[in-house]
Amino acid sequence: MRSNKKWTLLLLAGSVAAALTGCNQGGGTAGTDGGSSQLGSDAANQPANLVITSGSALDDAVFEKNYGQYIKKKFPNYNISYIKKGSVGSGTSINELLVAGTKIDLIFESIGSMVDGLIRPGLGGDITDLAKKANIDLNRFEPTLIDGMRAVAGGKLYGLPVYNYTLNLYYNKDIFDRFGVAYPKDGMTWDEALELAKKLNRSENGTQYLGLAVSSQHMLRMNQYSIGYVDEKTQQSIYDNEKWKTILSTIYVGQADDAGYQKYMESNKNKIPYKDEFLKYKNLAMFGYLSDLPISYPEMDSINWDVVALPTFKDMPKIGSQSYPLYWNVASTSTQKDAAMQVIKYLTSDEFQLILSKRGELTSLINPDIRKAYGSDYPRKGINWGASFYNQPAKVSYKSAYDGIAEKPLSDLTQSIAAKKTDINSALRQAQEAANKAITSEKNK
Repeated sequence: MRSNKKWTLLLLAGSVAAALTGCNQGGGTAGTDGGSSQLGSDAANQPANLVITSGSALDDAVFEKNYGQYIKKKFPNYNISYIKKGSVGSGTSINELLVAGTKIDLIFESIGSMVDGLIRPGLGGDITDLAKKANIDLNRFEPTLIDGMRAVAGGKLYGLPVYNYTLNLYYNKDIFDRFGVAYPKDGMTWDEALELAKKLNRSENGTQYLGLAVSSQHMLRMNQYSIGYVDEKTQQSIYDNEKWKTILSTIYVGQADDAGYQKYMESNKNKIPYKDEFLKYKNLAMFGYLSDLPISYPEMDSINWDVVALPTFKDMPKIGSQSYPLYWNVASTSTQKDAAMQVIKYLTSDEFQLILSKRGELTSLINPDIRKAYGSDYPRKGINWGASFYNQPAKVSYKSAYDGIAEKPLSDLTQSIAAKKTDINSALRQAQEAANKAITSEKNK
């Protein structure tokens, strides 16, 4: 691990190109909007050998299905090689690839994997000039996604968002029907959602039904108050912020405020209900999770489900979760940066973004036609896909080199908070002390 001083130098150098995971949505078909009609440059038509990798460790078949087949069809002169990253010792971790002298041209990483997958290995570099040369208009993208990149890249542009995630509230209609409770709706506050959940915390025929649960890690990372784990100036934990207390008391305590819910958690080693309860056991009525739930988990086919916008805090009306984009980036090690940039341009074009949007991937663009097509190819009809766009995205919080180690102490305590084993003030104090200790230890390495 590099010291904080080395980390700062990497951010300031800007001489190496980094990659962030990318997903869907792109611009138009003419002018500087990134559309496919603008791909007829020399770089797009000349032969190129491009090596792509990612910390997401997508299987070869998944990479080919999601990206490879489309890139190869669009650029028949390009030879595309994908390296699935493995653990240290596999020979395919990012540092091992660099030591071996492996040429890397493109890297895609999520905003949460930026530091370890891109910046620390020294692969992050500003692509602003490359984007201009390729006639890419940044105004086509959801602004918070570009802001999110700059937040983690020290103000620079390391890559472009190919697709995005937000947090939604999924619900099992059969549970609501069983108990004669009205379905949730877009625009609810957390207080309203928790009141609704109380009506569904019931035991029937030996099954404990649970009203509400959220994905703890994602809720912390993508919180609606845009609070980070570390202060930008002091590089110390900020768990003494009152907004953290509001998040924990409202969501984590609120969702589990029922005797039956507590008993269920106790029988499950005090674990907060999660995907199994919603997808497998089907005893969870409402589940706060990422927008990719329908297309990432085939088990959804067996559930009579729908989705609404994430509930909001009363003092933050219409403000949803932070975005969680995936970016594609041109690596600093690439000797074919123009060709690599053409791939990113295509992945953010209207042509490709429309494909992804139709199958249920959340576009990174503000194009209303592409957003309207969201989920239109999904087998089940009548789904409230617009829920993902109902709220305004919260501003992406500051990202530090220490987020991973600062997050863990609080994440570890959320279960005991929900299980009422630890009070919130004590939990936040413990988390702050542990986070600061870990940060100090990391700085001294």
